[in-house]
Amino acid sequence: MKVFGLAKTWDFPDASPYVCKVVMWLRLVDIDYELIYVPWPEMIERAPRKSVPWIEDDDGELIHDSQRIIDRLTAKRGITLDQHLDSRERAQMRAWQRLLEDHYYWAGLVQMRWVEDHNWLIYKDELAAELEPSPEVDQFFEDIRDYLIGEFRGHAVGKMTLDEVRAVACEDLDALADGLGDQPWLMGSRPTSVDAMLYACLLQTYVTRCSSPMVEYARSKANLEAYFERLRARYWG
Repeated sequence: MKVFGLAKTWDFPDASPYVCKVVMWLRLVDIDYELIYVPWPEMIERAPRKSVPWIEDDDGELIHDSQRIIDRLTAKRGITLDQHLDSRERAQMRAWQRLLEDHYYWAGLVQMRWVEDHNWLIYKDELAAELEPSPEVDQFFEDIRDYLIGEFRGHAVGKMTLDEVRAVACEDLDALADGLGDQPWLMGSRPTSVDAMLYACLLQTYVTRCSSPMVEYARSKANLEAYFERLRARYWG
């Protein structure tokens, strides 16, 4: 199976948390894959939705969007990772997924890396590390930044002040830490699909050269950091 991503960034498998989600899920269910980087701007031309991830399955089927990939492979290959959950637990898992993908992604990760000027300079250098420096490359990334900031401003958190955005990101971390408690996995004693996205978000929070009070707050959540380090050692060590 081929998984298409954007670029290795710092110690992330990919700059996109959604690519990190997919490859973590594949490791949870023990499916072998090859991660192929499609750098800017080629990715914009090749990607089915002008974004990563997408996959090419062993039979040639192309599937895009991280959750569609997981849902399709679960049905296609008879994956039983979430089979033990009852309907109430599935609802809880979906709520955690929405918090991570539709809220924390924006308030925690986009705000820090794409919106804050001092962090953007650090992040842009990492994204462009494999490209020959030029005014055209600089303009390309500034255009992408402008696009993402526009998307961010259209989100509810994008209408908040910087302090308010950081505060709601920290509230998400509070909820995740309280929800995890002393369990080994977010949904209890066994892994589920939502652990892939939680790991991806924590990876891109803890392992970064960007600076933010939100990162320091995340480090104060001892059970979240221990969960992250445990999964990192088990699946990536």
